Order: sequence, then C-alpha cells, then structure tokens
Amino acid sequence: MRTAAHPNVPQIMLPGQAAVAPGPLDMTNMYLAHYGFRRDLGHLLTAIGRVPLDDRRRVTALREHHTWVLFVLHHHHTSEDETVWPRLRERVPQALGTIDAMEAEHEACDHWISESTELFRAFDARPSEQGRERLMTALRVLADTLGAHLAHEETDGIPLMMAHITPEEDAATHKAITKQYGLRNLITLLGWITAELPADVEAHLRRTSPRPLLLLSTLARGRYQRRMAYLWG
Repeated sequence: MRTAAHPNVPQIMLPGQAAVAPGPLDMTNMYLAHYGFRRDLGHLLTAIGRVPLDDRRRVTALREHHTWVLFVLHHHHTSEDETVWPRLRERVPQALGTIDAMEAEHEACDHWISESTELFRAFDARPSEQGRERLMTALRVLADTLGAHLAHEETDGIPLMMAHITPEEDAATHKAITKQYGLRNLITLLGWITAELPADVEAHLRRTSPRPLLLLSTLARGRYQRRMAYLWG
C-alpha cells in the first residue's frame, strides 16, 4: 500500500530534529514529542547537576517529571511497536533491516529507562553526590541512545510511514493514543508538547490547530510553564 495519491502536508522543523520527510501524514505531533524528549532530558541533566542535596522537595519533583517524560515515551514507543512497525513489516519487506533496527533501538532505550528510573528512586530516597553521579551517567546514556534512535526514525523511519501508511490509519492511531491518556493527562500533555517552541512553530500551530484545542493548550501551557520554572530553577 502506498500513499502517493494523497498530497503532501506542511511539516515542522524543531531544534535537534535530524530531518523533515515530505508526505501526506501530518507529523506535527511526532516531531513535537521528539523535541520534548530531547529538551526535557537535557533540562533534567542540568537540574539534577545543580539541585542541592537537602532540597528534598525539588529532588522529588524532578523524579516525578522524569516519570512523566517516560510515561509519554512509553505511549509513543508502544504505538509504534504495536501498530506502525507491524504494518511496515507487512507492506515493505525490503525495509526489514530498518524496521529491525528501530525495534532494537527501542529495546536499548528500555534498558536505560529502567536503569535511570531505579537510580532516580534511590537518589530521591537518599540524595548523595555518588547517587547524583550515577543517575546523571544513566540519564546521559539514555539521552544519547534515545537521541540516536529519534534521529534514525526521522531520517529513515518516517519516510517509510509517509509512503506506506495512510492518513486515515495515522489518524486512527493518534485517536487511540489520545484515549489512553485520559483528560487530566491529556491537559498536561498539551502543556508539555507546546513548551519552549520556536516562533515559527508557534505560528504554524496557531494556523493549523482547531480553536478549542488552541484555547485548551493556552490554559495548559500557562500552568505547565509555572511548574517548569520551579523545576528548572
């Protein structure tokens, strides 16, 4: 199945993004999520390196935000593992090497997700300089491993999606993911996914997003920004 009959749609380019693939799928949410993962893992590394060990409240808040980022990442990767890669395996057998690599990269990320989660729990329970260093090492490796995967996906994976997944299938996948979040988490997601965007991407979202979503996003972002001002210091 190919999607060549569908027109290309405008795409966004964000800091750290490796490539923009032309095609009929609106990859805005995908690129925004990738940007959020890169952005917040960087912020977490900086904040953990600076947080005073006796500021237990902020240490806990940083751990909770790390949990949130991994919650979003879990939904992001699960939808690909359960929907995107199986479809591409069936439709593009000549791309099995790329698809195998994508799945292996998810598994590599899973290891460092587990490692950083356990080390963050330990650091939160008993903050120490040794615990800080171990946690930061795990987060650096997670950021590097995930960053390499995201770049690979942007360069080689998304072009496959553009060519072999229909807009209707893509929309159904997004709808299914949205239902899994629930209203409260969805509001938090809107604040997270629209944080610290370049002006041109902000303008793109204002032009293309439904008005009710824009209003909800504005409310969510204000609350989210106040929370992040405390976290990042």
